[in-house]
Amino acid sequence: MKWPPFFMKLRFYDGKHRFGLWIPLFLIGPIVLALLLVVFAVVLVVALLGFVFTWQWDWLYWVVAGFISVIRVLHLLSGVKVDVDTPDVKVYIAIQ
Repeated sequence: MKWPPFFMKLRFYDGKHRFGLWIPLFLIGPIVLALLLVVFAVVLVVALLGFVFTWQWDWLYWVVAGFISVIRVLHLLSGVKVDVDTPDVKVYIAIQ
């Protein structure tokens, strides 16, 4: 089973200043998940109202498939590393 990411590590270096930051995603994740569920509930209510007025079921597949796709993408973010190295600025982002 693949677990969602727990930490995001950010490092910035511009030649003079160095800045690093650890973001605990396991603390931020439940808040974002609650917000996504609220947005999903609003979209579902709007879609149901659309069904009541148009009597078409075509939207149901796309709503469910979109919700499942968002959850899969969030789980697959674990292990992503971005390393940008220019002459002026260096940026490193790792999601663990």
